Amino acid sequence: MADKVGKPELDVICIGRSSVDLYGSQVGGRLEDMASFAKYVGGSPTNISIGSARLGLKSALVTRVGDEHMGRFIREQLEAEGVDSSKVITDAERLTALVLLGIRNSEQFPLIFYRENCADMAICEKDIDEEFIASARAILVTGTHFSTNSVAAASFKAMKLARKYGRRVCFDIDYRPNL
Repeated sequence: MADKVGKPELDVICIGRSSVDLYGSQVGGRLEDMASFAKYVGGSPTNISIGSARLGLKSALVTRVGDEHMGRFIREQLEAEGVDSSKVITDAERLTALVLLGIRNSEQFPLIFYRENCADMAICEKDIDEEFIASARAILVTGTHFSTNSVAAASFKAMKLARKYGRRVCFDIDYRPNL
């Protein structure tokens, strides 16, 4: 970890949504007609942390996942991709979010979110570690996590700390009308 005013060791810390996306394998069909699904890591900040690592940046993720199969899948994928998952909290009381998706054509992709009381929506201020935030050049927060007071407070705390240490703050609107 960088000291609080030292040179950052991480390039970016992403904070927020983490899910398992189940994509229908039959492209062009209705979601109702899907017979099989392929499993991927989902959630905008989680995907950005993985994409950043693939581009050679040192990335980390702050989120919560359930203490079940899908939570372990996300954690294992992050580690395989080289993302620092030391601040991914296993939440024994909530499940990992799921999303079912289909691909009809280049403009339509039906989806259903299963996010009721999911693990990543339990992120709170105590999950935001000052020294960890200071260890990155930038943090990324997303719009979805301003939808409830608790997750908004965690995002605001992370942004204030980033600014305190002269770090950049990136905002991904991540606009989902149904969320």
